[in-house]
Amino acid sequence: MRNGRRVIACVAAVLVWAAAGDAWAETAKGKPVTVTGRVVDNVCWLTMGQKGEGHRECALGCDKAGVRMALLDEKANVLYTLMADKPFVDPNTLIRDHLERMVTVKGDLYMAPGGQRVLALKEVTLENQASNPCAAKNPCAAKNPCAAKKNPCAAKNPCSAK
Repeated sequence: MRNGRRVIACVAAVLVWAAAGDAWAETAKGKPVTVTGRVVDNVCWLTMGQKGEGHRECALGCDKAGVRMALLDEKANVLYTLMADKPFVDPNTLIRDHLERMVTVKGDLYMAPGGQRVLALKEVTLENQASNPCAAKNPCAAKNPCAAKKNPCAAKNPCSAK
């Protein structure tokens, strides 16, 4: 009788394991997406609400300390955890130059347990053209969108007088 119970328990365990494996296989497939948002420092944004160009230097320091960055879609109020699209790659590599700036990201979206959205990065482009009308006329604007007194390109920028 005991052997029969063990066989039934083993069969049940295998069935549960197989069902869980099928469920994970469905969620492990990434869905290609394009998302526009702000690259934020998880630690400072989640704990203190810090974001934007004024927080960029701090975000650079957090990046050097190994903090994983995220993408905040401010319109939809959705936070995406960012990861590399293959193993053994720094997840911040493609976004390091764009910390605290608006970008458009192409990649694969994975829905992790608990509803967490994880975005495997494939391509990142800066959104300066849309947010800065002077960027098209001034190539320096893409590098330094700060105020005219902090912008060494301001004298070259016909938009800075406006």
